[in-house]
Amino acid sequence: MVLRHHNSKKLAIISVSDKTGIDNFAKKLIDNNYRILSTGGTADFLTSKRINNISIADFTDFDEILEGRVKTLHPKIHAGILAKNQKLLDEIKNSSYMAIDLVVVNLYPFEKTINKKNSTFNMAIENIDIGGPTMLRAAAKNHQRVTVITDPNDYEKILEEINRHGKTKPKTRLDMAIKAFEKTARYDSIICDYLNPNNKKFPEKINITMEKLNNLRYGENPHQEAALYDIAAPIYDNFNFEQLSGKDLSFNNIVDTESALACVRQFDKPACVIVKHANPCGVSESTDLLSAYNRAYKTDPISAFGGIIAFNKIVDAKVLKKILSQQFVEVIIAPGFKNLCLDLIKKKPNIRLLKSSKVKNDKVSYELKSLGNKLLLQNKDDIKLKNSDLRFVTKKRPTKSQIEDLIFAFKVARYVKSNAIVFVKNKKTLGIGAGQMSRIDSTKIAQMKARRHKLSLKGSVMASEAFFPFRDNVDLAKKIGVSSIIQPGGSIKDTEIIKIVDKHKMSMVFSGIRVFKH
Repeated sequence: MVLRHHNSKKLAIISVSDKTGIDNFAKKLIDNNYRILSTGGTADFLTSKRINNISIADFTDFDEILEGRVKTLHPKIHAGILAKNQKLLDEIKNSSYMAIDLVVVNLYPFEKTINKKNSTFNMAIENIDIGGPTMLRAAAKNHQRVTVITDPNDYEKILEEINRHGKTKPKTRLDMAIKAFEKTARYDSIICDYLNPNNKKFPEKINITMEKLNNLRYGENPHQEAALYDIAAPIYDNFNFEQLSGKDLSFNNIVDTESALACVRQFDKPACVIVKHANPCGVSESTDLLSAYNRAYKTDPISAFGGIIAFNKIVDAKVLKKILSQQFVEVIIAPGFKNLCLDLIKKKPNIRLLKSSKVKNDKVSYELKSLGNKLLLQNKDDIKLKNSDLRFVTKKRPTKSQIEDLIFAFKVARYVKSNAIVFVKNKKTLGIGAGQMSRIDSTKIAQMKARRHKLSLKGSVMASEAFFPFRDNVDLAKKIGVSSIIQPGGSIKDTEIIKIVDKHKMSMVFSGIRVFKH
């Protein structure tokens, strides 16, 4: 349905902050019998490109006021966008009202503004767009007649349809309308989150805005379909990456990679974490990445097969060659890779290399867990355990090197599925027991794995992510040669457990932090 205009020309209103490709788009619209209406900055830009356009002020006969805060909020604009048909316009006595067929708007760069280092609250407020979202919503509502465009990437598609058919297709207008409502929903969600950043961590209502990144090969199992989405607001996290090589990621690849990356980021010195089925199977911190990888791999070479490897430093060709020469790996993620790595990986086209993004520490991080039609939301478990946090509860005090190993073991245990037991010596895992219904079984599994790979536990330290309600784990720890234990404390049997540790002439510290991982 086409409404008549003066001189039989269609009207397009253009008001964009992102001017990518807009000059070419406007020229081609004019070639297709459109007249261009534009707002201040856009009008100046188009004029500088010698593109004929009519300013909003000239069209409405209403000058911008309040330093530009009010310019498109005018009946001539919104009547032109919202009119369903010519009859509605004819009912308006003022003959100067005309239908607007196409609305091209991208909003004030609010998100870009708040992410600038020198951003202030007042700067953010002034970058909250009012007229833009109003025009987008109006055009999207009236998509049966009006085409709304929010993304420069859609310009060519729209021009192609106009060139071929003289107008856009109904399905295209609907698709563009959906995109516009998605745009305004995300925009409002980010503004709401900014205005209420940390003072109300769990508000009564949360509008979660997600953007689809891509489809996945399959879900948790091959018969399940899946897709990867980025949560734009208001959940902040630091799991962002760029895929440099390899085949598409699967659901399980991504779950395991997130776990590996979160674990390795706890360490300052060169570190390597190998994860299988969301559990670390080998972790080491060393003087360089090659040493860290070799030590982590030796913890459990069997479980490392087909695993995910995460590093906290840039990977060079020497490290990558070593990995490729001795194990099958699904994903390698690191802050970066030296140029030769990209040449090497061409020989293994299925292995994914992922470059992790820098951690942003200026926002509170949350994590979500889905339960059918419910969502659990909690603060991310990112408390840093320091030496000063430890409570030395036994007669014997751990040595300096043992304390370093205890904190290292604690960091690993927080990413092992509960019940978790981790044996460590010299900042290298020796055995890991995960996901058992009883803690003593996890301890036995960790011991068994160390034996299988001929790793001595004598003089090692042991970490438990939760307290000991019974003495069985302490007795077994003594039997296999553990020198020191770290656990949260907090059991009604703490006093009894401490006495047992003293009897065994071992040391034990309380972290005061329980780090269950379900």
